[in-house]
Amino acid sequence: MSATRHSSDQPLYEIVRAGILERLHTGEWAAGDRIPTEPQLAEAFGVGIGTIRRAVEELVAERLLIRRARLGTVVAKFGDEHAFDHYFNFVDENGEAVHVTAQLLRFGKERATPTLAAALKLERGARLASVENLRLRDGAPVMLDHLWFPLDVFPNLDAETFAARRGSIYGFYQEHFGISVVRVVEDLSGALANENVAGALNIEVGTPVLRIERTAYTFKDRPVEFRVRFVESSQCAYRNVRGLQD
Repeated sequence: MSATRHSSDQPLYEIVRAGILERLHTGEWAAGDRIPTEPQLAEAFGVGIGTIRRAVEELVAERLLIRRARLGTVVAKFGDEHAFDHYFNFVDENGEAVHVTAQLLRFGKERATPTLAAALKLERGARLASVENLRLRDGAPVMLDHLWFPLDVFPNLDAETFAARRGSIYGFYQEHFGISVVRVVEDLSGALANENVAGALNIEVGTPVLRIERTAYTFKDRPVEFRVRFVESSQCAYRNVRGLQD
């Protein structure tokens, strides 16, 4: 690890943060690994402890790193409950987090349409996996997800492997393919349930539902998944929390 070179117009902690992100991106520090101590990082990057601490604290706040008592700072895994909650923003009528189970309805392979190619920054006609995944709360269907992800990022993926995953889908990406989702972009709108959505959610055709489009990104701002989620919102609500939480 070489000492940090920097220009006068960029704060040192940002350069250190970028250096840590690069090591996460390349897999030098994999999910669950303990990263070097602050003194070791300070020596490696050629900066002070305070600079290292600020860079690490930002990545902890972004949930890419986790501080563990008596263990140090480790690379976040999507098996951790906090990581799942970070991207699943639904609460019940009492404001408590909604817990769901998953049921695979369909797994197939298709070619990217112009819309999907644009969302995933792929060539038109690129090979995609296509999944319909039902989310249930206490056995009742509440969400229907349609997901697409590029098979060049997730090679040799099949229905059996996907259905047998443990934990969250993002944890599956991380554990089996070394792909960490580090950012998502969501667009929310209203929709009327068509026949497919109504059948899956056990509601009448034309029932108002929440429609959420999400693009998930890994390092280097590379999109690795596009999904459309339909939510039967009488059973849960979408909650968006922003800003400092002490």
